[in-house]
Amino acid sequence: MKIRLADLLIEWQDEYADFVGAFEDVSDGASVMNIEFVDTIPECHGIQYFESDAAHTLRLPGGEFLCADEDWSRATGFFTAKNGEHALELAALCSRFSYFSTLLLHASCVDIDGEGVAFTGFSGVGKTTQAKLWQEYIGSEIINGDKILLKEENGVAYAYGLPWKGSSEFCLNKKTKLRAVVVLRQAKENRITKLGPSASNEYFLPHIFMPAWDRKCVCNMLDTYEKIIAAVPVYLLECRPDEEAVRLVYETTEWKN
Repeated sequence: MKIRLADLLIEWQDEYADFVGAFEDVSDGASVMNIEFVDTIPECHGIQYFESDAAHTLRLPGGEFLCADEDWSRATGFFTAKNGEHALELAALCSRFSYFSTLLLHASCVDIDGEGVAFTGFSGVGKTTQAKLWQEYIGSEIINGDKILLKEENGVAYAYGLPWKGSSEFCLNKKTKLRAVVVLRQAKENRITKLGPSASNEYFLPHIFMPAWDRKCVCNMLDTYEKIIAAVPVYLLECRPDEEAVRLVYETTEWKN
């Protein structure tokens, strides 16, 4: 089967369609990546050596691993269960997507009539909470509560939903034009500050997934990141989980009525 993520077609092995079914795409077109699965991990008794054509190998502590070619356009994952979020496959996808001005952000994202806001920050800061507040008070739609793809095209940044959603319940196959990135910090009073490039590097950049195992991918992602912060404003929101925080961002970003 084929799935479409960030307007890119991926060949995904049919037997593992349940996880990505909502992102299936039946249109014609060339795929930028092929992902296969092997649901058994080779047994290892003592020291083993095996030859492989793979340029890259990613491995989890439990023994699951993935092999990919030089530009990440073909990948094979070896694992023990069909269920779950396929962490290695997401890592391989992010590596491949770096070639197409696309990166993964740890964030929730809301959409109103084709325009969106991404809320990022460290785990537990309230990303999904802010998205739910926007849903309650603004009537926005929640694209994802934990992970989104960001893509830059001709000076415009877009956010895309993903099958991967962490512990969040929200997961839509949807694209939105990114209006702002909001970095969250919990505080006793609501306050918003627009960040320049240097401050964005401090507050925003750490929440972008970087494939440190491949220098070219990292360089690609940093180039995309610079284009994104040039295309959309980045804010630091020190806030409480309340309607006032929602209205503060809404008014600051001068949302269309």
